[in-house]
This record gives sequence, structure tokens and C-alpha cells, in this order.
Amino acid sequence: MATTLQNISPGLIHEARLGNQESMDRLAETVRDRLFAYIYRLTLDYSITQDLLQETILFMVQSINKLEDVDKFWHWLYRTALGKVQHYYREVKRKRKIELSESERLRIYDRASVDFNDGLSELLRKELSSAVFKAMKRLKLKYRNILILRCFDGMPYSEIAEVMNCSELQSRVLFFRAKNSLRRQLAVQGFNRRYFLIAIALFGLITTSAKAASTSCTITAASLEVGFTASLVAALSSKFGLVSTAGMTTLAMTLPVDTFLCVLAFVCFAGLCAFLLCLAGIYNS
Repeated sequence: MATTLQNISPGLIHEARLGNQESMDRLAETVRDRLFAYIYRLTLDYSITQDLLQETILFMVQSINKLEDVDKFWHWLYRTALGKVQHYYREVKRKRKIELSESERLRIYDRASVDFNDGLSELLRKELSSAVFKAMKRLKLKYRNILILRCFDGMPYSEIAEVMNCSELQSRVLFFRAKNSLRRQLAVQGFNRRYFLIAIALFGLITTSAKAASTSCTITAASLEVGFTASLVAALSSKFGLVSTAGMTTLAMTLPVDTFLCVLAFVCFAGLCAFLLCLAGIYNS
């Protein structure tokens, strides 16, 4: 799914930048639902989301004249919203809450009671909804962010890299880790891999408005792919890998993809040689 401006015309943004109040009001109303869903998926707290939504829209109104490229409107707005979320948690120094509040639980159950034609019973849908919310709460904020951008906004990795200020390869590796972390959190609550896709889709539907739910993007297995290189980097930079996470991250940031692949191939070859030499030493001893 392409991101760019979607239902927002460049002309509307241009008029808002020039100070046209009617255009600014229309722009603020147009972005509200999508922006609310983005912030809510980051905070998982309805009341906090309402406050940060207003702050973000106010910033947009005051600063849109500084936006140089209208095609980057959503990138700019998401970076702004993410900054508001990060600033909020730094200011209040809150610890992430694992348990859902009663009001949030009731809100989730109310949305989960809607028939999404997913083949789940209402009871199972409520249990899975609660499980995926708890799982999302346990994730790092950067993991939640990249899952939102990739799964619900359908951003290609190149655009995610712009929003998160990193390389495309880094964004792929980060998504790989976020996806696996979420899978582990769901598994702890008794939902294995076959529930993963439907859990993400259900989370997306519940965290958007009823009006926008019908146009939500479909989560497919293809959208969860990161590519061979990113998978290999993530595997090698794990605590059981051949090299350190810091080293792999540095290489991913500084080297072109083809050069980086050559380095990976050399590292793998060197590791294989070392393994074979160990075996030879064992058999010859």
C-alpha cells in the first residue's frame, strides 16, 4: 500500500501552508483518524493519545509552513507524533504498564465484539485481542513503531528508514526483531505462530475508528518479509551469532548492500573454516 498523501491533495497542503484557514481546518480533520490510530498504537492508552493527538495537530498547524516537500507530509507528521510520544514518556518517567486498565480492557472487548469475519468465536477474539495488546505493551517503543509503519501504514522499508532516521537495511533488521519479539510474547500467552497474522490484523482493527476500519490494510505474509540479507544480519548479530550486534549494525550503516554481503560471506566462510579446523584437530588428536 503506498503511503505518500493518500486522500490528501497536495493543493490542500499548499493552501494550508499559505495560511488559508478553511484548508487548514480540512487538513486537520482529514489527518485526525489516521494520526489517532498511529499514536494510540504507540501509547496503548486512550486518554494519553487524545492529549498527544491535539499537541501534534497544533504543531502541524503552527509549523506546516516549514514543510518543504509535500510528498513527505506523512513522514514529517509521524516523526512529529513519535517525538511527542517519546517526550511524554521522558518527562513523566513512566514505566511501561504490562497490565491493561479496566477502561482499556472494556474498550478492547467492545471493539472485539464486532464481527470482523475472521472465523473466530467472540470469546476467542476477546482473548486474542487482550493477548496482543499485552504483547504490544511489552515491546520496545521502536518495535511497536516499526510494526505500525510496516503492517498498518504499508510503508516500504525505504520510507520507514526516513521516518526512523536509519538505513533501509537497519529498518529491515529492526522489523525482523520486532516481529520475532511479538511472536514470543504471544506464545507466552498460549497463542502460537498460526495466530500471528490474525493477531496483528485484529490489533489493527481494534485500534482504529469504526469509520476507518473498513479501509484498513490487509496484513499478508508477504508484508512481513524482510529479505535474506536482513534475516542473515539479525541471525548473525544475535547473542549466539558470529559477530556482535554493534559490529553488524556499524557495517549495515556504513557499507553498500553488495559490499556488506561480501563481508557476510567472508565471515561465514571464516567461521566454517574454523569449525572444520576444530573437527580436524579432534580427529587427529
